[in-house]
Amino acid sequence: MNIKEYTTHEALLRNSFLWSEARLVVAAVALLIGGVPPVMYFNPFIGLYGLLSDFLTLSWIISGLTAGYLLYRWNDGKRVLFGGRKELDTATFLVLAVSGLNLGIVGVFGWNIGMSVTSSYFIFVIVALSYLWSAGYLLKRWKESGKNMAGKFFNLCAAGQAAFCRAGVILRIF
Repeated sequence: MNIKEYTTHEALLRNSFLWSEARLVVAAVALLIGGVPPVMYFNPFIGLYGLLSDFLTLSWIISGLTAGYLLYRWNDGKRVLFGGRKELDTATFLVLAVSGLNLGIVGVFGWNIGMSVTSSYFIFVIVALSYLWSAGYLLKRWKESGKNMAGKFFNLCAAGQAAFCRAGVILRIF
């Protein structure tokens, strides 16, 4: 296994996006079952609670890190998604990013900002539906763009490669 395959800007962007997409779906399921993580809700073995709790904490921290990375790359890439600046792309991306940052806060500090605002099941259902719709929309747009977050070409200026920026080099991202 070559670790460099997984740590390129392109691979980190793709994997962060896919992780966040899956997280949106899992978070929607959690909200629909009352705000409990599905892995805990459907766990029939009390003895696994501690291990699952550690797993959840780690996954929440990863979710926060991936959301932060995606926000950084989005902002650094002139806020372009899928080769353009459609308002709906940005709105659904922000749903993905904000929910991920919230889970990162849960993993680090144990405080869920969204759940502290309200515990109304009606609101949970609305948020869950927005998560599912956002995940579906972003996945559709990602596939339409050739599985490419930044568009057909990605300017290496956004990846911090100043020498390439000065030379005006543009390379394919995926």
